[in-house]
Amino acid sequence: MEVWWIAPNGSVQDAYWYDTVGWKRFELAPAGSAAVSGGIEAVSRIPDSMEILWVGPNGSIQDAYWYPNSGWKRFELAPGGSAALSISIASLSRIPNSMELWWVGANGSIQDAYWYDTVGWKLFELAPAGSAASGGIEALSRTKDSMEVWWTASNGSVQDAYWYPAGGWKRFELAPSGRAAAGAELACVSRIPNSMEIWFEGTSGSSNGYCVFM
Repeated sequence: MEVWWIAPNGSVQDAYWYDTVGWKRFELAPAGSAAVSGGIEAVSRIPDSMEILWVGPNGSIQDAYWYPNSGWKRFELAPGGSAALSISIASLSRIPNSMELWWVGANGSIQDAYWYDTVGWKLFELAPAGSAASGGIEALSRTKDSMEVWWTASNGSVQDAYWYPAGGWKRFELAPSGRAAAGAELACVSRIPNSMEIWFEGTSGSSNGYCVFM
């Protein structure tokens, strides 16, 4: 098992566990590497790799990846000013040769970075400026041929973008204006291939949920 978090000094901390040694800890990135209020996310596309992504203090997206033969390496995936500082990050790997990452841009856009073996990392804008409020974003893949991303807009609505190979990306409003609290975090799960469920904090402090059966 492995877990990562951002420390109060902006370092990225790592704790890992193996049967033979129990829990160990180390510093993956030094002080000042991460925005203290920003998100951090992890994804593993194959058993021999891990990838960690976080918001840098200058609004960049930072990437640290691990393979057995090379250990940990780091690079800047998106330059300074690409991300709002107080946001979550969402990522997934729907097939072994692909990863995808989403975050809220500094201008309220939704940014997408995707990776395939044959092309490396590519970036594009999934939703234009003003589409999102600083806060939660979440994603899942219920089947290898689908991806779904949710975020909260500045008017308190919950927005949905979904992808299938035949149609590319499509968008719609999942919950109307005023349903979500400002900056609300989101949680989602797909327990069976034809079902998804998402939860978010409502404006009254209550928890709202939506379930979709395909």
